[in-house]
Amino acid sequence: MTASTDRGSTDSGRVVVGFDGSEAASHAVHWAARKAARRGTDLRIVTAFGSDFAFTDNEEFDSTAAKLSDRAVREAGEVAPGLTVEYRSARDLPTPVLRQESEDAGLLVVGSRGRGGFSGLLLGSVSRQCVHRSHCPVVVIRPSDNRDSATQQSDLAPGSAPLTRRIVVGVDGSPSSTAALTWAAEEAESTGATLELIHTWEWMASSGWAMVPSNFDPREDARTVLNQAADPVRLLFPGLELTTRVVEGRASDALTRASLGAELLAVGCRGHGEASGMVLGSVSDYCVTHASCPVLIMRGTTAGDPRAA
Repeated sequence: MTASTDRGSTDSGRVVVGFDGSEAASHAVHWAARKAARRGTDLRIVTAFGSDFAFTDNEEFDSTAAKLSDRAVREAGEVAPGLTVEYRSARDLPTPVLRQESEDAGLLVVGSRGRGGFSGLLLGSVSRQCVHRSHCPVVVIRPSDNRDSATQQSDLAPGSAPLTRRIVVGVDGSPSSTAALTWAAEEAESTGATLELIHTWEWMASSGWAMVPSNFDPREDARTVLNQAADPVRLLFPGLELTTRVVEGRASDALTRASLGAELLAVGCRGHGEASGMVLGSVSDYCVTHASCPVLIMRGTTAGDPRAA
């Protein structure tokens, strides 16, 4: 594995991961390293020392940064041998540093919570801010998310049926959810996972004497939105196993339930589709907190160009 401490190239496909020494951040590094290896791109590990941490001198800063660098690069190499890894440390708050890194990255990966052994390294607390402020798609990882399908397969008893790798996507017809769907389809194709598309609907609340049209059928409208999203994916990825599911109820509840046993949950960052009930601005926040698997939130200019992520 090749390691570097400078900023290197500005390859838009680079995977960037925040690292603060915590367990959640270590699992984020593992996930990001595997992803970078699959994409054939470099991995950049970033540590930001916030204002809460006071170094006595530059030597202490350099020593602390070196220890974290050695550990992070080693952990990345354990899951992705041969991967080119860069490391950057900054004496600044994590959020602006990671946001800057996301400007020329293809993907930003962060842990969901947890302060490391160093005060001021609050990557867990900034994961929500990254979801809202990043210039590129963001994946949020929890410690329990680290066991990927390949690892789980090796734990099966002899003769057991193999696990099905599954990626879930929340669909609402908005540009960001469409971009998230295409990103997830590419991920499913590269990993051999199946793709499950979910769209939710709820009955409209009556207001005063307003009359609901006799031909109003929210379930059918939801199916239309889902099919319009699925058809282009089937054309782009003809070999991909794809299923669609229309669910009555809140999107956040349906998606977090579907995330159980999934490899990844992908949602748009904002947007209200043609059918009521799928507002992925608030849903993405809920999924980051409650989903049972890594969560991709489609962010940045890539939302307008699905193939760019």
